[in-house]
Amino acid sequence: MKVQNKSILIGSNRSTRQQNRLALPLSILTGLLLLVYSPAAISADAQATDPSVKQDKEPFAVDKTPPDMVVDERTEMEILRDLADSLRKLDHATTETVKEVNRHAPAQVNMQDVVTEQVLNPFMYDPWDPALNASLRNGPLLPPRKKWLDFDVSQVVQVVGILQHEVSSLCPPVSMSNTARDSFKVELGLMTEANGKIQSTSDQLKQLAQGPNYDNEKIGKAAHDIRTAARTIEECRKRAVKALSKK
Repeated sequence: MKVQNKSILIGSNRSTRQQNRLALPLSILTGLLLLVYSPAAISADAQATDPSVKQDKEPFAVDKTPPDMVVDERTEMEILRDLADSLRKLDHATTETVKEVNRHAPAQVNMQDVVTEQVLNPFMYDPWDPALNASLRNGPLLPPRKKWLDFDVSQVVQVVGILQHEVSSLCPPVSMSNTARDSFKVELGLMTEANGKIQSTSDQLKQLAQGPNYDNEKIGKAAHDIRTAARTIEECRKRAVKALSKK
């Protein structure tokens, strides 16, 4: 009976030692799982995924300048020079628009018309046919051709947009003297005023050119008003260049 109890005791000790050996790895595994899924780790993950939580690196804000935006780093003199090209292109586009709505149909002319043409136009647009030049001004107005009117007006609208950006980009440099700065401000004010007229008249011209019925007189007047205001800006631009060169 004693031997049997001793064998039972030995068996129980062995099973206890085996359980202890298994308990050690299980305790380590449990500790690792608690560490991974602890509240601190969960909160860290939540902060990493939550956009409202501020990180060490500040997130991109909408009111900041995008990194890929092209910044206009031109000097005032460079802007004024580019402005001259824009005004030249605008003058060409508006002149073509005026020509398109001022086409006349050929008309019957007499000798008096030919003589008048030679007197009023001694250099003559076409020296081989002065009668044709006289008839071009005596015939009725032709409706503008849609394809060319659309092209000319689209050119006007595009250049007007460029002009708006260039005029609004101008400001007196800090290095200018007080006298030169005052002169520059006066010219800039006149340019801004004329540019405002160009912008509003351009919208009107775009509306008139939509068709299908065209008013030659209104279209021609709108294009002519834009051309006149552009020439006013050109005169102001020249004086602004002089003021800028004095500093």
